[in-house]
Amino acid sequence: MAKTSTFWLLFLMSLICSTLAQYCTKTGPCSCTMDDGTGTIDLSPLGAQGGIAYEDYYAVLYPDAFTYSWNPCFSFSKSGCSGVAVCQVGQSDPSEAYDLGVHDNADFQPDFTGGGIALYYNSLSYERTTKISLICSTSGTTTFTVDGEDPSYFNNYDFRLESPYCCPQSGPGPTGPGPGPGPIVVTVDISVGSILCIVFFPTAFIYIVGGVLLNKYARQKEGRDIIPNMEFWASLPGLIKDGFLFAISPIRKQSSYEQV
Repeated sequence: MAKTSTFWLLFLMSLICSTLAQYCTKTGPCSCTMDDGTGTIDLSPLGAQGGIAYEDYYAVLYPDAFTYSWNPCFSFSKSGCSGVAVCQVGQSDPSEAYDLGVHDNADFQPDFTGGGIALYYNSLSYERTTKISLICSTSGTTTFTVDGEDPSYFNNYDFRLESPYCCPQSGPGPTGPGPGPGPIVVTVDISVGSILCIVFFPTAFIYIVGGVLLNKYARQKEGRDIIPNMEFWASLPGLIKDGFLFAISPIRKQSSYEQV
């Protein structure tokens, strides 16, 4: 029973997190339209046609022996990278270059870790993946940061773009890409939905596991009685049903007074 309750709680929270997530339908290699109707994200003013907008940036969160380059919207070639959107090049050996993503494989997905929207690239061989978190900024400036290769996921690389062009509406005129290597900028952007998910899961786990252990070993309960507040959970479906029926039932205009 405890495992069943845990499953349903986790399932419920996954539905909540999915509902709170933002979705953006891809309309081009660097643009998408928000599904909630708030506007369009378009990174084309930041791209450099015939060049590289963000070139030779160092990883600041997970430093390594490489530099990273990215060009929104337009493909570029550099060292051993040809026709790519993102390229990784060795600092001491420029011939050591890797395709980290091409525009044909670009996709916009919810950013469950930071909230908002992220632009994902897959390499032509699908061996490497790049995630660029799009952080809406109203400061009027654009900041690009390379975090580096995620140590938890081999061949997965994390970048961040903080710009007015990441906001789902028409932004101000282009401020232009910053020079590389980029400045070390550490930002934290967590949505309300992400905070609720982060707080709920540990709390629910402690509540269920702690309550089960307390009831089983301290109170010597057995069977379904080891579930904490079992009476409440047993009555919850009925309460939800009653509340739902009350909410959808028509309002009856009945007098509370008796005729004399």
